Amino acid sequence: MSRELWIKAGSVLAVDPKASVKCPECGEADLAVFDTRAGKDHVERHMRCPKCGAYNALYENISFD
Repeated sequence: MSRELWIKAGSVLAVDPKASVKCPECGEADLAVFDTRAGKDHVERHMRCPKCGAYNALYENISFD
């Protein structure tokens, strides 16, 4: 079940990294989100729960072609 919830969380945060999204694991805290560069046209969007420590990331294309 949590796989689908992580996919939903990632879909929301891919569009708006400042959106309030509850942790897919514990459901008790909003995910903390930060990006790191992953090449010249990609970023990794890291999502971590400050309460339970659950973590996931997505790889996002940022090219404007």
